[in-house]
Amino acid sequence: MAAMKSSGRLCPGKYNSIRINAFRSLICSAVALAVFFATGARVSSGGWWLWLVSGVSNAAMMFAWLLCSERVPLVFVESFCMLGSVAIPLFLAPVLYAGESVSPQQWAGVICLLVALIFLSPKPKRKIAAAAAPAENAAKKANGVENGVENGAVNDAPAEIASARSAEKKKAALVTAAYIVLLILSNAGVSLTQKLYPVRVGKEYTPFFNLATFGVVLLCFFGALFGGKAFAGKKMLIGNAASGRKLALYVSIAAVMIYVYSFFATLAAEALPSAVYYPLARGVSMLLTALCDFFVFRQKITKNDVAGLAFILTAVLLTSL
Repeated sequence: MAAMKSSGRLCPGKYNSIRINAFRSLICSAVALAVFFATGARVSSGGWWLWLVSGVSNAAMMFAWLLCSERVPLVFVESFCMLGSVAIPLFLAPVLYAGESVSPQQWAGVICLLVALIFLSPKPKRKIAAAAAPAENAAKKANGVENGVENGAVNDAPAEIASARSAEKKKAALVTAAYIVLLILSNAGVSLTQKLYPVRVGKEYTPFFNLATFGVVLLCFFGALFGGKAFAGKKMLIGNAASGRKLALYVSIAAVMIYVYSFFATLAAEALPSAVYYPLARGVSMLLTALCDFFVFRQKITKNDVAGLAFILTAVLLTSL
């Protein structure tokens, strides 16, 4: 998450999300192929629709996450991810897996994860923004006066322009809402298939499941890249990155981490009940993200960070006992 957040900041925008994730899916597929041959894994014809749904869900999640992180605070992005990856699978668990149920204590653990997320999310620098606002307003006012003197009248925006801006804001809000819905559903698809596949097909086929999943992801993003080039004249490579090496590093880290997480999460899914697996998988993901922020990106450890980590550990205990 930390690496992808940095990638999104370097190259924002919808088509850049496709470019970044195409590169990431290429690395994921290469790692998956290496693991498949290194472990001597076997291919299974059963459950093909599960890795197909998993691949499409992963592609949609990777695409939507970057775009949502550009539009809304990260705490909301991860809250919606948690809704899809934990809450929805837990509601469906009694239906999908015979004999499984979720206790009030385990739901309390899910709430602890949400609280941890709030503590670990970066806070906006309100003081800096508040201090900058008067100077910015003064500059705008001075500019307006200068323009007014120069043109003989104050340049007030016409009603048509205000109406157009309002329409643009409404459209942007609807697009953001659509991305959020896509993020929730795609996270649910990823989490559900990670457990359904080993339960119904067998955990010995985990390397094949991950290879097939990231193969589908690769096809989705490269199909979008070639489609954009063929029908819209889009460039396939990013041309406005502040630093190509830095972007490649962030995307490579994210690619390796998402494969490692997916591989071990699929193995754990078969052995653990849903009420333990889904909160635990999310909690470990949040914990690794926080540790990556601290040690890789040199983020300062604050009281909020310590409290967030404490809530993660509490959540793991509540869902596991």
